This record gives sequence, structure tokens and C-alpha cells, in this order.
Amino acid sequence: MLEHEKWLSISKEDLGAAKDLFKTERFSPLVYHCQQSAEKSLKAYLIFKGHPIIKTHDLLRLLELCILSDQSFRKKLEAADFLNPFATKFRYPTEFDIPDKADAEQAIKHANSIMRFVLKKTSIPEAGQSNVFERK
Repeated sequence: MLEHEKWLSISKEDLGAAKDLFKTERFSPLVYHCQQSAEKSLKAYLIFKGHPIIKTHDLLRLLELCILSDQSFRKKLEAADFLNPFATKFRYPTEFDIPDKADAEQAIKHANSIMRFVLKKTSIPEAGQSNVFERK
């Protein structure tokens, strides 16, 4: 398995954990896992393109770097902006309210959107890449 595929595999696990948490209405850790899924997906794309990984949880910064390689990543600005605060928000007691079901649904939708977008960008046949989610 190639390095970017490892990152995408962990991204898929984070998203799966979020979906499991939805069933039990544990929305605070759910939104965190969604942010993590998006972060690992964006880092997977950067690895795929040969960029060094920067140590940041800032999805907007990672997305900026992806946009430098492919302008179509601009389509993911709304998703990244929605998920970005969840790297720290709700992990500690703060002035913020606990996320609700609508927040959780949006977080899953946006994380899935980013992960699938990156998957398509890294599994194109012309690049000689496989689809890491294909069952073998």
C-alpha cells in the first residue's frame, strides 16, 4: 500500500467511527472524527502530489496547498470551513454548545465529500493508482 493510500485508509476509519457514533448520538466525538477524516484525506492528496506534510490541523491551510496543485479543490472550501473548528471545538469544556444531530449530519456529509473527492483525485487510472476502497 502506498503512503497516501495509508492516509486514506485511516481517513475512512475516522469516518466510519463518526458514523458509528451517530447511532449512539455521541455528537462531540463524532464531529472531531469527521474533522480528522477530512484532515487525513487532504494530507493524503498532498503526499500523492509529492508535497511534504505540514504539522497542522487547519483544514483551510491544507486546502490552500491542495488548490496550488489543483484548482478544483476550491469546491471543498465550504466543507473545510464547516469542519475546521472541530479539531478542538467540543473536545474541551468551552463556551460552545454541544453539537446537535444537524451538526453531526453536516459533519459526516462534508467529511465524506472531501474523502471521496480526494479518492477520485488519487485513484485515476492515468496516474497508475488503485482505488484503496475496492474489495479484493
